[in-house]
Amino acid sequence: MRRLFNMTTCPCDLDRFGCRDELLEFMRDFDGIELSCEWEDERGLIPHERVYGVHLVSFPNWLDFYLGNEAALIAEFGSIEKCREVYGGADRSALLEAFRRSLRTSERYGAEYVVFHVSNATIPESFTMEYAHSDEAVIDATVELVNELFADYRGNAALLFENLWQPGLTMLRPDMTARLLDGVRYANKGIMLDTGHLLHTNPALTTQEEGVAYINAVLDAHGGLCRHIRGVHLHQSLTGEYALKARKRPPALAADYDGRVTQMFWHAFSVDGHKPFTCEGVAELIERIAPQYLTFEFISESREQLATMLAQQRRALGW
Repeated sequence: MRRLFNMTTCPCDLDRFGCRDELLEFMRDFDGIELSCEWEDERGLIPHERVYGVHLVSFPNWLDFYLGNEAALIAEFGSIEKCREVYGGADRSALLEAFRRSLRTSERYGAEYVVFHVSNATIPESFTMEYAHSDEAVIDATVELVNELFADYRGNAALLFENLWQPGLTMLRPDMTARLLDGVRYANKGIMLDTGHLLHTNPALTTQEEGVAYINAVLDAHGGLCRHIRGVHLHQSLTGEYALKARKRPPALAADYDGRVTQMFWHAFSVDGHKPFTCEGVAELIERIAPQYLTFEFISESREQLATMLAQQRRALGW
């Protein structure tokens, strides 16, 4: 099992380290990192040989653009011009090119796996949790997109699909998990089980111990499909009370798209806190899954805070 933690190429992450040697020293208890690459590593800080996974570009709401639903796009973005600015083009070819660029980045780093979000939600839906598209619709479009994307892919990275709490791969319906895996023709595929995202599908959870029991129940329901779980994003946040309040009383949204998307991301961070998962039973959960890749996926405000969170998670696993 590869022991990893998450990083991004955002300056807010990279500026925590004065040089590559400092980052390498910080990694000393880990095999390496899983990387999100929305910015350039202009200082060349990231050691490519320690990058095992790359998170592909993701769009919270992509399905209407993929399907060419102009009315829904105008409602979301305010104008077709703004929509084209966000996606870099006028139709699904722009979406495919964004993913191809992301795949090329993963090849540049020599990543063993890439992570693909299977989810869709508009900005208002992220608050209300009332969705226009079903799991089936998101998964079927994902299968179609991925099959086209990987038809001319000449790399060999594992394609790991990540669950979220919005329509798509939620891990609540084993038939949908099977539908996704059966539909994708690329052979080197699997699941990246995100424990925090799974917890958000049950806002009634109030303790980490309840969370472990819930995840084990989901695994029980998946039975033999669990063999496809090749990676785990390990973290937790128990924010069901907040999510239900936001659903009952969603905020007034800003008049402009940029303002609305900022509101959405702050809401997402409030739901998805990415904190260490440290209760009794977490070590046994990881032993049960036996993933090929285990990534401690945290959101931190400083190098010191991240070091503390990594140490807490290591202790919880008995490392």
